Amino acid sequence: MDIRQLEYFVELAKTKNFRKASEHLHLSQPALSKSIRILESELNTVLIERTNKSFELTDTGQALLQKSVFLIQQFQDIYKMIEDVRLSNQGEIKIGLPNILGFLCYFELICEFQKEYPGIHISVSGEGTKDINTALREERLDLGVGMLSENVPIARDVQVIPLTHDEGVAVVNKNKTYAAVDAISIRDIKDENFVLMNEQYLLYDDIMQLCMQAGFTPNVTAKSSQWDFPLKMVDFNLGVSILPRPLVEKSQLPNIKAVKIKEGFNWDIGFFCLKNRPRTHAMNQFINFTKEYLKEHKEFHYIYYADTGEEWSGNWKSEESRTIKDE
Repeated sequence: MDIRQLEYFVELAKTKNFRKASEHLHLSQPALSKSIRILESELNTVLIERTNKSFELTDTGQALLQKSVFLIQQFQDIYKMIEDVRLSNQGEIKIGLPNILGFLCYFELICEFQKEYPGIHISVSGEGTKDINTALREERLDLGVGMLSENVPIARDVQVIPLTHDEGVAVVNKNKTYAAVDAISIRDIKDENFVLMNEQYLLYDDIMQLCMQAGFTPNVTAKSSQWDFPLKMVDFNLGVSILPRPLVEKSQLPNIKAVKIKEGFNWDIGFFCLKNRPRTHAMNQFINFTKEYLKEHKEFHYIYYADTGEEWSGNWKSEESRTIKDE
């Protein structure tokens, strides 16, 4: 039994005539008759007493009519409610956002979004990328914003919507000899003390992988979940770090220098959401707003321009992305 069968039954009960009901429903009489017979079979009852001269509902037909009118109204109310939400830009979004991204521009982005869409309520939690997938599956998050790592495959049930591409850089104190050059090999700093973001972040895993590929294990003397901790430690000449370029360039600390890593170190950011959970209107509004905001503010080397419904190829230098610095 579905809502369409009930709609057919209610129209027939109103008109008490198969021909008139079929005309109102834009349905052939045989198709209408078949639908009513199937409904009676599913309910194991007779709904209509049919004779050549009369058309009357049975007791069960009367009971079903009352309930059907109510159910059809409820069903129509659902569509109306969804339309009202869509048109009035209402809703709620639960977003997971690492604090590094919040500091860079996402807190300002969210504030601007709230100004434009005051009816959409946003709650933000500080999950690192490693925790986002679990939080999505447990429905504690609707969207996650996090790092895309070459060393960690994307789960099959997760859709990634790429946003920005940039690089990680070596962060050194200006008193170091490395500060005088534009680029260094990761092996040039293998004997230094490393101060890193902790294991909560994919950044930590990628740094360890980079060092191991260069043939050494870094001496990590301190690590933290707070983005400003490694920067301040380097500022006090207590070690070196590897952090996203935009974060270092935005910092106001006087004694630090960002140096390019010759081996290359990608820092890519994207949205994460579950494939089997439909994106709400509010989520789509936030995704589209975010892409437009990032294009305008130009903190990153590349912005991804493609349709958010497309699967990402992983190629940041395709026609689907643009170099922001050249614009």
